[in-house]
Amino acid sequence: MNDNLQEDLVISKDWTEEETKVVCDGLIKYNRRSSRPLDEQWSDTINLILKTKDDKVVGGIMCNMFMYSLYIDVLWVDEKYRGHDYGSKLIAGVEEIAKEKGCILVDTCTYSYQSPDFYVKCGYEIYGILEGFPEGIKKYHLKKVI
Repeated sequence: MNDNLQEDLVISKDWTEEETKVVCDGLIKYNRRSSRPLDEQWSDTINLILKTKDDKVVGGIMCNMFMYSLYIDVLWVDEKYRGHDYGSKLIAGVEEIAKEKGCILVDTCTYSYQSPDFYVKCGYEIYGILEGFPEGIKKYHLKKVI
């Protein structure tokens, strides 16, 4: 750290999309420089959408691939269609694509009121539980080697 740096910096709660991109790009540049050779397979997005025959969206899964791992960010199936294996099929679909792209690990998190048991049924292992949320809610961190 440079102690001679005397610039006055300001922390602002106001931000633009461009400023957010500068921060994210800066982190990505640092990560790529620091994690060689893992940047050979760096990042990608894998999304699958569940639709009715008339194109109404009733579910989907949104994932980010990063350094040979896949992070499941969003998984949702409309309540009307739950319990019919659509969630499992969405997970299996992204896992297959991720594996084809060289991923070796999948991870995600979910809350106790959402679906930790569902992920366990899909072969995920709970590796951490974060407690301290109101009303006894817990956050589960899960992973699966693919």
